Amino acid sequence: MLEPGAAPRGAVACKGVTPTSEQDLARLVQRQFGRQAHNYAVSRSHAEGQDLLRLTELMPHDPHLRLLDIATGTGHTAFAMASHVKEVVGLDLTQEMLDEAERLCRLRGIQHVRFVRGDAMDLPFPTQSFDLVTCRRAPHHFSDIPRFLRQVTRVLVPGGIFGLVDQTTPESQSAADLMETFEKLRDPSHVHALKLSEWQQAFEDAGLHVRHLELDMEERDVADYLDVAGVGEERRQQIWRLLAQASPAAVAMNGFLERDGRLRFERRRIVALTAG
Repeated sequence: MLEPGAAPRGAVACKGVTPTSEQDLARLVQRQFGRQAHNYAVSRSHAEGQDLLRLTELMPHDPHLRLLDIATGTGHTAFAMASHVKEVVGLDLTQEMLDEAERLCRLRGIQHVRFVRGDAMDLPFPTQSFDLVTCRRAPHHFSDIPRFLRQVTRVLVPGGIFGLVDQTTPESQSAADLMETFEKLRDPSHVHALKLSEWQQAFEDAGLHVRHLELDMEERDVADYLDVAGVGEERRQQIWRLLAQASPAAVAMNGFLERDGRLRFERRRIVALTAG
């Protein structure tokens, strides 16, 4: 049902590099995103997704404010916010992603956006240096969410706004486990996607007060989703076996289904606005 000619049942092992330290993870992230930077630059989901529209709508629009976009990737969030604030700084760990962002910035003639290489775990900016912070589709790659959120609160001015978008998993543990395994097979730099309840607790622990919280649901074509991450044939076969062996309930809770001969699934994301 999920994939014609799927491999027979058997154990699914996630082969490849398993990060054992923050340095290992950083290298893995840079390798994964460095080789796929152009794919993210041209990805319609990243450039035009409903989650980007909602985040842009929800964030304050004020020509006097400075905004930091953490894990900016190829700059789509930075570009979307550029016309609404005084200045945008886009930060990313991977130079190839920043190179694509710079190229797109020049191509589009976007003003008052600059890009900086740096780590979300140790932001290279003074305390209370930004009025706004955004981070979209990245924290599931971070090694330490509490540390990341402490860095966000540090660089925000008192009362500053933090806007977050990130993939999240169902509250059901079996459904969450299925999606986590799927994501790690797709992208070895995936660390962990928090459930909605876990994000709420993380915000509270960091002293960030939730102003707005919603779920964004995007139906994605599985093959296209794998293509963006550059997934090879071996891992694709592992993914087909994983889905074939999973419980029907866990598969259904993640929205996996066939439509017009294509396997699709429901990408679930949290869209949150918090205040420091």
